[in-house]
Amino acid sequence: MSSRKLVNILLHILCTALIIVVPIFIMPMKDSANPNYLQWHTIVFTALQTAGFFFNAYVLYPRLLLKKRIATYILTVLGISILFSLVPGCIMVVSGEMPAYAIYAGIVVKIFIGLFVMGTATSYRFIMDVIKNERLQQETLTMELSFLRSQVSPHFMFNALNSMVSLARKRSDQLEPALLKMSNLMHYMLYDSDEEKVSLHKEVEYIRSYIDLQTMRFGDSVKILFMVQPGNYSHIIEPMLLIPLIENAFKHGVNVAEEPEINIKLAATEKEVSLTVSNKTIAYTAQVADKTKGIGLTNLERRLKILYPDKHQLFAQKSGQWFHASLKIVTHD
Repeated sequence: MSSRKLVNILLHILCTALIIVVPIFIMPMKDSANPNYLQWHTIVFTALQTAGFFFNAYVLYPRLLLKKRIATYILTVLGISILFSLVPGCIMVVSGEMPAYAIYAGIVVKIFIGLFVMGTATSYRFIMDVIKNERLQQETLTMELSFLRSQVSPHFMFNALNSMVSLARKRSDQLEPALLKMSNLMHYMLYDSDEEKVSLHKEVEYIRSYIDLQTMRFGDSVKILFMVQPGNYSHIIEPMLLIPLIENAFKHGVNVAEEPEINIKLAATEKEVSLTVSNKTIAYTAQVADKTKGIGLTNLERRLKILYPDKHQLFAQKSGQWFHASLKIVTHD
């Protein structure tokens, strides 16, 4: 049995127990000299309150309160509470057990008991709806995150295969070691990146292998600087979060007119991880920049909003012939 069903059952049991306990065990206490806890009119009152609870929870609440018909809902609840408080007395008068004026005996207490039961039903449905909505939101985010993560692999393969094609065209002796390097990268993507979290150390090794692969492809034609500053690399993060900025730098930074250069700096403190990527670029408008943004960065932005809401900073800016991008993730409050 799932935890959700168990919580639902327990809430039903608790609410029903409250409905039964309040009328049967509290109402007779007004006659402290001779309290009778099994009076039939009390049992009838309890049955009515039980019916009112479920009628409110599954009929009035969704059809009136959720549809913003608040005045109608309040009047209906109040009317039911008054009606149910009168029914036991009416039955006793009709059966001749009590005089007519006894109908109104204890009516205020009964009305308050009825309102308490109806309020409990409203609270019950509200809590269940909150739990349901949170579960649906979590399931939706999980499915979206799974989809976003599934997009990363094809995106990487597209970029990596371009590197292989380039080396093959050059008939380079670096093709075989490059294929081995790519094999290691794919192993990480297929197995390690399937985990919800990976160590930052593994992610750094993956980045290093990716940069080595690109170095084999471009050789000395592109100046590549990768600097990992000393720090705490024991963080656990979502896999494949850092690589999109680096892929984007290679995508747009290797086709500049002269002296292409890519600088990558990674740092990790006790509380956060930061990555800064700078690459020389060609002049382009904001409209062109949006078109070339590609899947990688759009994917990254959405994943960060899901995984690290209000705990990340993603920044990108063009300054002269340089394009700067940075990412900061707070992993510990």
